[in-house]
Amino acid sequence: MLMNALKMQEAGSELIFTDKAEIGAWAQKAVSQALQLGIIKGCEDGTFGPNRNITRAEMAMMIAKTLKLPNEENAITSFRDDKEIPVWVKGAVAALKDNGIIQGTGTNQFNPRAETTRAEAATILLNMLDDLK
Repeated sequence: MLMNALKMQEAGSELIFTDKAEIGAWAQKAVSQALQLGIIKGCEDGTFGPNRNITRAEMAMMIAKTLKLPNEENAITSFRDDKEIPVWVKGAVAALKDNGIIQGTGTNQFNPRAETTRAEAATILLNMLDDLK
């Protein structure tokens, strides 16, 4: 979805994931392009995990990398659950919120471990595309 929104033309990198055979043919080019651009890197065990859902934290990191936003290590967000946001993504979340690309859920919580819904992904992508204009 992200790579389609960006209308990328690059061929992409070779898929090096141990579970690359599980990546659907329809998604291989987009995954390859995202890998080449450094938007994704896969899981620590060498897999990609094409059949698992992504968290709000993972989505935030991908969007921040796409926009080349800073990911300051000591960032503090204004979300009520700031202490629950993993350090590896906190700066990206702060930058995305400051740029109006992401919002919290419910009562100003980011909810980093929750799975990203399609509606949330679509909203974030539209906000990202507006930011690119």
